[in-house]
Amino acid sequence: MYRQVVMHPSYTPFQRILWRENKEEAIKTYELTTVTYGTVPASFLAVRALQQLGRDESQNFPIGYEIILRDFYVDDLLTGANTIAEGNAEGNQIVDEVYIIATTTIHK
Repeated sequence: MYRQVVMHPSYTPFQRILWRENKEEAIKTYELTTVTYGTVPASFLAVRALQQLGRDESQNFPIGYEIILRDFYVDDLLTGANTIAEGNAEGNQIVDEVYIIATTTIHK
């Protein structure tokens, strides 16, 4: 999930990597554009981005918004429904609609 959250361009200079293959090569500088796994704020940033997406789309997908706020723990969705039809409706709002807007996919 972390690699699916794109950082604002003004923050990428703070995620630089210096690299060279050997001592004779010049040092190359790379800037990471996504949330970096293993850094202190990574889980917060990933969850916060997901919650903001839910807020932004709450008018169109109120069920999905409620589930995003209530049933995500770090990057795991733990939810349920009273009927299969209700579960399908919830799943459609979260996976097929909200995530398509963010142009990302859910996978483990």
